[in-house]
Amino acid sequence: MKSCTVCKIAKELHEFDKRRNSSGEQVPTGRCKDCRKIYMNAHNRRKPHKTGLNREDFLKSVRKPKLSSDEKQALGKAKWDAWYGEVLREQEQKRKDLLAKGVKTCTGCNTEQPLSQYPMRTRKRTNGSTYKVYRSQCRTCRNNRAALFRASQEGQATAKAYRKSPAGKARAKKQRALRMKRSRQATPKWLTPEQRKQIVDIYEHMRDCRVVTGEDYHVDHIVPLRGENVCGLHVPWNLQVLPADVNISKSHYYEDPP
Repeated sequence: MKSCTVCKIAKELHEFDKRRNSSGEQVPTGRCKDCRKIYMNAHNRRKPHKTGLNREDFLKSVRKPKLSSDEKQALGKAKWDAWYGEVLREQEQKRKDLLAKGVKTCTGCNTEQPLSQYPMRTRKRTNGSTYKVYRSQCRTCRNNRAALFRASQEGQATAKAYRKSPAGKARAKKQRALRMKRSRQATPKWLTPEQRKQIVDIYEHMRDCRVVTGEDYHVDHIVPLRGENVCGLHVPWNLQVLPADVNISKSHYYEDPP
């Protein structure tokens, strides 16, 4: 047992730190561990830092002020707005430079082409505003890629699933109504009843092809009703039954027979 020189309480020897005396022997210190800890903490607080400040003043200078949740959210929003504003300015400058240049390099064919050869898309910013940008590939590359995808098994399965979906059925219904409207407008009044029956028979033949083959078929106008250079009529001799993919790839294009 030994009494502490500070708290004057008799404590066991293991509650004192050890030090060496002048003879080299290990003896217990005068202060107990608890009193020594209090003394060292006070000494470190009073000890000047290399900046010339004591510990408490130094920590006050380097510690960030404590903010509430609202203040933290406001500070983060201000930083985000400043960064996003810089990003928007850079994007706007890039668009202006592109428009001034008038050409763009396609990522598909790696050739410079006029901006008119690139479709545009609408994109939305985080603040809700929208803007238009040119796509990375030209129309030719995009059409070729889409044709390859439609010809693949995955593309055919995707198209089949879309046609069976509610959105696909609604679009098909809208397209049928539009085609019927155009057909009625392009059907001349001087057709005989036999010729009108031939038109009905052609559509019946198209439905039979769908049932027999299990694939989709369309009634195609040999001379398109709304072609670029020529417009045909909805008459029996201008109708033919084609697979759906062939008719879609044909679109409104018409080539004069040799």
